[in-house]
Amino acid sequence: MKQILGVRGMVWRSNLSLAILAAVFAYGLWELWLAAAVTGSPTGYLFAAIFIGGAAYGLRSALAETRDLVIAFEADIDSGKAAVTLWRPLHMKRIDTTLDRLTGWRHWIQTASRGRRVHFLLAREPSYDGNLRFALEPGMTIPDELRRIAPEAIADFERETGWHEE
Repeated sequence: MKQILGVRGMVWRSNLSLAILAAVFAYGLWELWLAAAVTGSPTGYLFAAIFIGGAAYGLRSALAETRDLVIAFEADIDSGKAAVTLWRPLHMKRIDTTLDRLTGWRHWIQTASRGRRVHFLLAREPSYDGNLRFALEPGMTIPDELRRIAPEAIADFERETGWHEE
């Protein structure tokens, strides 16, 4: 199978984010232990709550943002086989499927911070409970295989971004 799409650096960034959040959580536990066992300071309890709560919120946000994001999409047009890889904490989730099971292709725009628009292709796969999100960048070269798999969604993406390959 040939890799059609991939999100470079996403695995590294996500794992680094988890490591930082784990350190923040550990520091919160340290502050909690210090306040409870040594100083009895209300400030220590406050710092513990802020660090532990911040780590929990950061973990929740990181997992929500990456839950359905496809980090690698491989396909073999001739045989109809496909593989979708999703990031999960400490491992990757790989969905081995066929191209005909990937349905409902459409272009979707998410508004990010400061009004930035992030483009995705969405697709459904029956064995997965969410929409698979394939990240696209305006001006990127769209592989011919992807044009054959999701022609209408790619046309919508190009129309929306004003980018048309000749």
